[in-house]
Amino acid sequence: MPRGKTTIHPKANDVERTSRHESKRVSNGILDEVQEVSMLCNDPAYVVIDDIDDTAEPKVCPSMQETTNMMQSCLDLPESSVDNGVLDREAILHKKLAQAENKLKRMISENRQLDIIIIMNDIIAGLRKNMDDLDPVHIEELQCMIAMSRKGIRNRIKELRSEGTEASSLPLAQLVAQPMAQPVAQPASQVGSVKPEIIEDEDSPHASA
Repeated sequence: MPRGKTTIHPKANDVERTSRHESKRVSNGILDEVQEVSMLCNDPAYVVIDDIDDTAEPKVCPSMQETTNMMQSCLDLPESSVDNGVLDREAILHKKLAQAENKLKRMISENRQLDIIIIMNDIIAGLRKNMDDLDPVHIEELQCMIAMSRKGIRNRIKELRSEGTEASSLPLAQLVAQPMAQPVAQPASQVGSVKPEIIEDEDSPHASA
C-alpha cells in the first residue's frame, strides 16, 4: 500500500468504464466455469481471454505454462484426428436433419399400416362393400397384408395339427413300450395246505351234538 494521500481519478468515459467492468465480470465467470468443468470431467482444459486493450496481458486458465503445453499438444495432433473430433454447425444440422427424416419415414409407414388395418376391419365387419375409392398403393399393401395373414393362419393350423398328432400318439406308444405284468405262481405246498374253515351256527343241530 502506498503511503500518503492517494488521488483517485475516475474515467471520464462511462461507456469504457462499464464495458471494462462487464468484461472483467464475464471473464472471471468463464474462468471459474472452465475450472469446474475440468474438475468434474477429469479432463484438462484451458481458456485464454484477451483484454479490451491490446497492451494488457490476456487472462489464462489454469496457468500460462500449462496452457502453452496443452496448446502445443493440440497443434501436434494430425489433421485426421482433429477433423474427427470437431463437429461444426453444418455437420450437426445435417445429423439432425437425417434423424428427422428417418422419424418422418417411420411415422408415415406406421400411419399406412394403421390405414390398412382399419380398411381390413371395415371389410370384415361389412362396413365396406368395395375398394373403388382406394388408390393402387393401398390396394397392393392390402393384398400383401392379407397374404401375410393367410400364411400366418396356415402355419398356426399346421402347428396345432402337429401338436394334436403328438398328443394322441403319445399314450399308445407308452402303452406298447410298457411290459405286461406276469402272474405270480404260488408253491404247491401252500396250495395243498390251505383248508377251508367251516363256521357253524350255534343254533344248528351239528353244533349241539
